[in-house]
Amino acid sequence: MPKSLLVALTATFLLIATSTQAGMHRLASSVATIAPTIEETISLWSELAAIELPKVAPEEVWVRIDLKRRELALFQGEHRILTIPYLAFGTAGANRIRLQGSSQTPIGEFRIDRINRQSRFKLFFGIDYPTPDIVHEAWRNGILTDRDYRDYRIYRRQHGRSPAHTPLGGHIGIHGLGNRPVRFHQIRDWTEGCIAVTNAEIQMLERWLDVGTLVVIR
Repeated sequence: MPKSLLVALTATFLLIATSTQAGMHRLASSVATIAPTIEETISLWSELAAIELPKVAPEEVWVRIDLKRRELALFQGEHRILTIPYLAFGTAGANRIRLQGSSQTPIGEFRIDRINRQSRFKLFFGIDYPTPDIVHEAWRNGILTDRDYRDYRIYRRQHGRSPAHTPLGGHIGIHGLGNRPVRFHQIRDWTEGCIAVTNAEIQMLERWLDVGTLVVIR
């Protein structure tokens, strides 16, 4: 092989190797730059998945109560209208099947079934706890007797709402403070299972909430 050709081939191989190495460095740099973005995206989608948006109509107004964040959010479809950043709930925490006298807040999806504008808590928006699904689950688990289950179904069929006299209790809703001081409200959970916000906040919600409004408590 002529010496000039050997030199040319050697130079070509060196150029190719150098270009490949530079390309790998650029690729590694790109991956390092993209990685945090991917992690942020995963984190964002995880947060959105945790919200568990219910099946609602595009213009439907509904309430999401996040007990862990102590946050009440009002939505219209998928769009957040307003947020109340602090709320108080039952002194004994929360449970899906809440028993009468337990001071627990029920977890699940409910509907507002009554409004009391003369409440000692300023305003009271009652929810339909216990729902038929929760009652059926309680009956299946032996918490309710056959008679309790039958009485519940008869009452709901006759009155169009859930009774409060079963072992699961009732009279649960969203309300204000009434004469309670805001300071007390802000330092501890104090209700018997209801969701409490300030008087100003419950009045702010009044224009949006009505009988039939969906309330999701998580």
